[in-house]
Amino acid sequence: MTNYFVTCFAADENPTYTARFHQDLTEAVARRVGRPIDTAMCRGEHGDTRPPPVADAGVFVALCSPAFYQDSGCGVDWALFEYRLGQVPALWRPPVPKARVLVRWKPADPPLGMPRTPVVSGEVTDDYALIGLYGIARKGFRLDAYRCAVEEIAAVVCAGHEHSPPTVPTGEPLDLDPSFPASQACSPVGEQASVPGPRSPEESRVRPIVFLSYAHEKDGGQHQGRVKALHDWLAVKGVEVRLDLTAHQEGPQHWARWMRDQFKQANFVVVIVSPAYKRRAEHEESPGEGDGVGFEADYIIEERQRDRRWYRRILLVIFPEYSKEDLPDFLRGVTVYELDPETEKGQLWELLTYIKRTPPAIPNGPAQK
Repeated sequence: MTNYFVTCFAADENPTYTARFHQDLTEAVARRVGRPIDTAMCRGEHGDTRPPPVADAGVFVALCSPAFYQDSGCGVDWALFEYRLGQVPALWRPPVPKARVLVRWKPADPPLGMPRTPVVSGEVTDDYALIGLYGIARKGFRLDAYRCAVEEIAAVVCAGHEHSPPTVPTGEPLDLDPSFPASQACSPVGEQASVPGPRSPEESRVRPIVFLSYAHEKDGGQHQGRVKALHDWLAVKGVEVRLDLTAHQEGPQHWARWMRDQFKQANFVVVIVSPAYKRRAEHEESPGEGDGVGFEADYIIEERQRDRRWYRRILLVIFPEYSKEDLPDFLRGVTVYELDPETEKGQLWELLTYIKRTPPAIPNGPAQK
């Protein structure tokens, strides 16, 4: 594939906004795959350009809008990618093409027989269904709703790339009619299109529960401050976060029981690595100091012995002042998210995107009170 994905949009769309989205999506996908990628933009009404970028791109990203469905060039691009999808043997062809990613750029009802754009999951992207990504972007490219939507679209693009259809050989003559001619065009620009129907059970996401496991470092509160910043950031993004600092404010606790309950109830346990955490998790700390981390580490070891996919629930985080050298030995060899919740630098959004997907089943069930 020449391009990892191609972004197709109507000639009448605002070029500044489409270019910014394309760049942001390119960067988000590149972060996920861990390398630079080649991508392309394909503007509608591109005339007789041959071959168009759609001919050999891995994924077709369509910015769906009223103008998109009225643009004959976009119709040809759609038809060309549809032709490529048709080259996949029926046995291996998914019911919904994963390599064709539909972005709700502006609300629009598609022509008869065309698929509707799905609703992006996540509470902070509810505006995605009502005003589309273009409407969100006009409020600000750094808004949580915009950035979260881009990250989720990037996840779909990466998954779709695994299902890329065959390319069109150079010079192959194709006579393709637009998939949506003007006679079947959707509601004109400016009209309010209907919002997609109720989400399926797979799309209706409950708030995932995250338990933050960390050690109190003797650094004047810097590490603890970052932990609280991560708690607050995740909470704003629609995650239910369990943390001893907030539990302490609720009143007296039986801490050993509280830790066990949180570990058993959480969809994800986020281990925040530091030197003190390593010492205490490996039971090399001074007697009577940091026993809580020792308890939590033992729970993790038990889960690792019981479930070979333990690293899907036990997630590792490192703040800027520390490194992978601070990982306990029994936690080495799996994915580590390096981030700073106070500056939002690093892999913070990658962590959130993973957490906001359908939470896995809680392995031990609810804790007994």
